[in-house]
Amino acid sequence: ELIAARAEAEEARALKEQFAANVSHELRTPLNLVLGFSELMVLSPEIYGEMDWPPALRRDLREIYRASRHLVDMVDDILDLSRFEIAGFALNRERAPLEPLLLEAVDIAADLFRGQTVRLEVDIASDLPELDIDRTRIRQVMLNLLTNAARFTEQGVVRVEARRGEREVIVSVSDTGPGIPPEQLPHLFKQFFQIDRSLQRKH
Repeated sequence: ELIAARAEAEEARALKEQFAANVSHELRTPLNLVLGFSELMVLSPEIYGEMDWPPALRRDLREIYRASRHLVDMVDDILDLSRFEIAGFALNRERAPLEPLLLEAVDIAADLFRGQTVRLEVDIASDLPELDIDRTRIRQVMLNLLTNAARFTEQGVVRVEARRGEREVIVSVSDTGPGIPPEQLPHLFKQFFQIDRSLQRKH
């Protein structure tokens, strides 16, 4: 009975993971269309010819663009998680310099801050050593942190810092957003955990 129950549980988990992957892929196509057209309207309105766009329309288009980017990011999060659970998680360590990897992640994320009231600051020490790391995973962690910082910071600064300690390298991403209440920190690494679960939540 235990063997049968375990087999059923494994099958249910596999079906759930496959469902998450399929739904994520299906959602990406219409979302990318919305994102692509709204990005054109917000960043390159001149392609539509000489038009006088009312301020209210420009504001609404910016909100559509921002919301569609947020949706694509969330779909990517679900897809990444389902891939990890289906294929397993393994690190591919290699000796690599840290500074160019961090700067690459910052360059990719810089687009998130263009046209926003939030300023992106970078302070990376020049004496960082080479480390045995998984370059892809480190880059992904940095991009996730920067994406969250961009999502939830409405004004102020997002700051990336990296410095050398005695026996470690300390990398941090900080922001002037609402933050996380101390009592919620133990739940930080639970899958899909939300601090505010209400339907009216802002973030």
